[in-house]
Amino acid sequence: MKLFTKALLLIFICNNLIAQEKVELQKRKKLLLEEIQFSNKILEQTKKDKDVSFHQLKTLKQKMLIRSQLIRTIQKEVGYLKQEIENGQNKKLSLELELDSLKINYAYIIQQAYNSRRHFNRILFLFSSRNFQQAYKRASYMKQISDYRLSQASRITQKQTELENRILILKKQKSIKQNLIDSKQIEYELYNKEQAQEAASLAVLSEKEKELKKSLEAKKLKRKKIQKEIERIIADELKKTANSTSTNNFASTPEAIKLSNSFSSNKGSLPWPVSKGLVISKFGKQKHPILAGVNIENNGIEIATEAQGSCRSIFNGKVSSILTMPNGTKVVMIRHGEYISVYSNLGEVFIEKGQEVETKENIGVVYTSKQEGSTVIDFQLWKSSQKLNPQLWLMKK
Repeated sequence: MKLFTKALLLIFICNNLIAQEKVELQKRKKLLLEEIQFSNKILEQTKKDKDVSFHQLKTLKQKMLIRSQLIRTIQKEVGYLKQEIENGQNKKLSLELELDSLKINYAYIIQQAYNSRRHFNRILFLFSSRNFQQAYKRASYMKQISDYRLSQASRITQKQTELENRILILKKQKSIKQNLIDSKQIEYELYNKEQAQEAASLAVLSEKEKELKKSLEAKKLKRKKIQKEIERIIADELKKTANSTSTNNFASTPEAIKLSNSFSSNKGSLPWPVSKGLVISKFGKQKHPILAGVNIENNGIEIATEAQGSCRSIFNGKVSSILTMPNGTKVVMIRHGEYISVYSNLGEVFIEKGQEVETKENIGVVYTSKQEGSTVIDFQLWKSSQKLNPQLWLMKK
């Protein structure tokens, strides 16, 4: 009996875990579908009357990555649903066996009751009692038999209802499973089309090697300038700190230490610098998707967003610097104790150097390239002079 109870408990726990996992998968699927829709919107903005661009290729690659995650998520959902259907079918079989047993038992009771009526009269059975106590016991016995028959009939009705509900649930689950399988097939077909589109884009862009190298060189110079400015800010801050205190620490004042600790404690839950965005280029060293033997070194991440997309501060801090690049775009640097957040490729800026800003405060508008139609923010995060991977610090989608 104890083993049976433990088994039931394990089944209950497993079913609960499966149900929770299914809810998480459905949430994940919804988010991935929203990201794909946003990717389509970004691509549509860049396709209008424009040639294939490197930005389009990066966006397409990211969309394909998201779609492959969606396909895996749907596959997991199908797997859990298949397990639920198997459990449901086992439950249905158990109910059918239980119902058959109840019906056989009930038929036997009815047969016995019918046969007993032929052999003795109930009233005579009661009046033939030796005394009132025996008559009461006989009446109680007959009532128990009658109640038992009624309870068995009620159990049969209950089990039939359970079985009918189980059959309906199974039909619904099988229908959902088939819809998911059809949905997965559609996603596969779309993914194959995107692969063909990627191959065509690569072929077109491969013929623009000179332009790509020129663009890559311009980005290197821009990164170098930003790096130099960050190092200058850090050096100035260290110099000020050294003059005012005996320590040589970037965040030595009580206020700076408090802000640094608060920033650090929010790792993995900081808001994104844009309300809607798609990471099209990740942090660190990566192979160039077109130029053979060329590596790209990203100090941060590139986030594609919608045209006229607002840029916001990821945390409370103070504006350390505002740079203007040769093409007119601006770079904003905000210090959060010993941490610095860097927002590059802004068309407009609404703040000033030295200004205190709050979390999610609007600091400017992301620049939209007239040539490519792309709206991309280059976002970096530093701890003193150490580059950090921003995706590890921003809130998970």
